[in-house]
Amino acid sequence: MGKKSKKRPRKNVENQIEEQLEFSDSVEDKFKLILRVMSWMVGFCFVLIIILPNFDFGLVDVLVKIIFFLGVFNLFLFGMLELFGVSIKRYLSKYIS
Repeated sequence: MGKKSKKRPRKNVENQIEEQLEFSDSVEDKFKLILRVMSWMVGFCFVLIIILPNFDFGLVDVLVKIIFFLGVFNLFLFGMLELFGVSIKRYLSKYIS
């Protein structure tokens, strides 16, 4: 007698993965809105970093430093959202009906 294979068929696993990746339109829209707002914030922060030093007032250095760290934090968070997008969409789908 031959030994039975313990391998699972790949077709069933691929179909299950495709079914899990389907998210509602409201979840997709919210996720895209979050990413769009964060990307605009990053761009706006770095444009302000370029423009603000041209003005001459006392708080320029402090203001540019705060805006820089805000932009870097948003850029880092934006990258994490892009990297773990599927997990975040699953989390959002639990709370958005």
